[in-house]
Formats: sequence, C-alpha cells, structure tokens
Amino acid sequence: MIRAQHRFWADIIFQPYLTWLFKRNFHEIQLLGTPPKIPDDLPVLLLPNHSTWWDGFFVYLLNKKIFRRTTYLMMLEKQLSKYKFFAKIGAYSIEPENRRNIIESLEYTVELLNQEIPLVSVFPQGQLLPWHTRPLGYKRGVEWILRKYGKPVAVLPLAIRTEFLGEKRPSVFFLFGAVHLFDAGTFQGVDWLEQTESELLDDLAFRILHEEKGQNLLD
Repeated sequence: MIRAQHRFWADIIFQPYLTWLFKRNFHEIQLLGTPPKIPDDLPVLLLPNHSTWWDGFFVYLLNKKIFRRTTYLMMLEKQLSKYKFFAKIGAYSIEPENRRNIIESLEYTVELLNQEIPLVSVFPQGQLLPWHTRPLGYKRGVEWILRKYGKPVAVLPLAIRTEFLGEKRPSVFFLFGAVHLFDAGTFQGVDWLEQTESELLDDLAFRILHEEKGQNLLD
C-alpha cells in the first residue's frame, strides 16, 4: 500500500490551486446546518458518502475551513498510484480486490488514529455510487477499525450532494451528522451507521429543496 507522507510545502502549493479549481468548477459550496463540536483530545473518523470524483478534495476543504487538524484520506490504490502527489497532503491507499492489502490499509488507519488528534476520512461505501443509492452498501471496515483501535474516537457522518440549480456550474452542499463518541464496546454497528447516513442524506435533500442557506466555503 501507499502511505501518507505529509509535506508542508505540498499544502502551500495545493491549497490555493484547489481554491482556484473550486471557483472555476462550482457556483457555490455551502455548509448547511451547524458545524460539529468535537472534543479537542479525540481523533476524528470522518465518514462521508462517496458520489463524486471531488469528494476527497471536499474533505480537504472542510478540514482547512473547520477542523484544522492533520488530515488523512483513504483512496483507491490505482488512483493514488497515478496521482502520487496526493500522498503528500495526507492520502493513503487501499486495494479492495486484495484481502491482504485491505487488512494492511485498515491497520494503517488504526496507526493514524493513534497519532496526535488527527482527522481520518474513510468512505464506508468503498466505491463511487450515486447519492440516492439505497441501500448505501457500507462495508465492514469501520467496525474493524474501531474494534482494533479500542479507544474512544469521534465518529462523524457527513452527507455530500451536488446539484445544478439554475446556474451553469453546480452547487455543492454539505451536512454533518451528530458527533458520536465510540470505542470498541459502544459502537452500534455498521447497519446503524448506514441508516444514520441515509437519514442524513434525506435531511440534506430536504434542506436543499427548501432553499436553506448556509456558510459559503468559497468566500
């Protein structure tokens, strides 16, 4: 697998470039609802749905705007092998077709959670699927990670949706779920987690339909 190799200079280069890309490709990027309040002494396991090529970049943006932690993102090895620069801003790889590689990537995720209060983002679906896909098809990796890590961690669901709403460029909407403090013994299971994310996506769709306004992260 490919491990993350954070480099300060990579952030300096990438952050303004990504801001330019966002402004070029999106009409707006809005965070709806209230930003989450997370204990300062706990690592964060951020769990978004995965419906666009941009989702990893969205996680990067949310971290810069809200969390301001050292962030790590699991992505497919075949993609990270093509874009190795992303490892220098926190990406690491998984190869879903290789069981041995899966275990190695999950163990590495546990290793990352043991570092100083990081934000680690994993896509529980494990593949790109339309946001309206039901069931979401969560894999069991999150449960494995929490069992292996053992200690308390802030588990944070995230709903992401893009829509064309009367503009040439699409709008992006984020909605965070409640912060759940879990350890190996208190996690309520992948089925519960998947249902929680489904309800969060439905809530986001309702808010978009009713034209709720939030914080524009492109400002």
